[in-house]
Amino acid sequence: MNDFTFVTPTKIYFGKNAEDKLAEVLNEFGFKRVFLLHGCGSIKKIGLYDKIIKILKSGFVYEEVSGVRANPEIGLVREALAKAKVFKPDVILAVGGGSVLDTAKSIAAGYYYDGDPFDFNLKKVVCKKSLPVGSILTISAAGSELSDSCVIQNDELHIKQGFNSDHNRPVFTIENPELTFSVSSYQTAAGVSDIMMHSLERYFGESGPYQLSDEWALDLVRSTMEAGLAALKDPRDYEARAAIMLNSSLSHNGLTGLGKAAPFVVHPLEHALSGYHADITHGAGIALIYPAWAAHVYKKDVKKFAHLTKRVFDKEGANDEETAIIGIRLMKEFFHSIGMPTSFKEVGITKEDLPNLVSLATGNGTRTVGRYPQPLEKEDVEAIFASLLD
Repeated sequence: MNDFTFVTPTKIYFGKNAEDKLAEVLNEFGFKRVFLLHGCGSIKKIGLYDKIIKILKSGFVYEEVSGVRANPEIGLVREALAKAKVFKPDVILAVGGGSVLDTAKSIAAGYYYDGDPFDFNLKKVVCKKSLPVGSILTISAAGSELSDSCVIQNDELHIKQGFNSDHNRPVFTIENPELTFSVSSYQTAAGVSDIMMHSLERYFGESGPYQLSDEWALDLVRSTMEAGLAALKDPRDYEARAAIMLNSSLSHNGLTGLGKAAPFVVHPLEHALSGYHADITHGAGIALIYPAWAAHVYKKDVKKFAHLTKRVFDKEGANDEETAIIGIRLMKEFFHSIGMPTSFKEVGITKEDLPNLVSLATGNGTRTVGRYPQPLEKEDVEAIFASLLD
């Protein structure tokens, strides 16, 4: 068990019609000037936008920026940041999913910084202060509502990269599972995949004996799979949507990696994909890459992969290696069953794209990816990506 400091300051307001408490929540924190940030129209279709505006007009001053896309881009961050510095908000209210939240975090970090906000993502500077961020969640996926991560894309550089800081953690999140009833089957499945990988990435960090967080991680993965299948069968299944939403938050606040080092490996590989092709949904890319990565590295810690198979799928082979292979196959089959891609062909990636993808993932061959069960050298990344061409 490693030494650790665990910070989880976000206050969660969870349940049916939780968004009706927005005025109460803002007043509780003393926020009067609200910088409202949202996406490309979905909150208007479900009636949430009108409800929020009515609340904000009842006693608050607000400025609004919309149009945040999936795989959020630094250009909008820069534009919104300029408006925020003029408006001088008390809080940034992000209404949407991970893309809106990460955009809000980038604006919040850049508010007290004179340089370009993408400098944080390029690791040129460290965030020392940021504006408070709160959220109303409308899609369960990224876990950004509780995480310390902020992932932003730079289309000009073809770089998608995150930075971590406790300053990135929102001060509150409002979570009503009913707000996710209208999320499409594809986006629901992509969200399920992302939630699962947030815990699987932590599970595959190097563990000591009696690592309780490993068991939490696998329980959360299994719960998310079961709830995901139920929500895909009945999009208005409140209990299933509630489980997915809560799992989204708990999978990425550090709980499932407590007491261990768990550098992500599948996420950086996927960031090369969606950094190169911004139209690739992050959760879909994660589901695509995980089985290929697992097949490449499982022999480095067969017991850990076998344990996953037993705990998540209740399956066991004649020995640990056979059990590990069964688990990798079953995970790939699960992702396929919920509509996630299983080859590069399905997301428009060709053999000619591989050198660029490898270069993006490895910093032109200057860095390894991940750490456990093995760090990935350039040759490993090439092999993993090449295996996805078929």
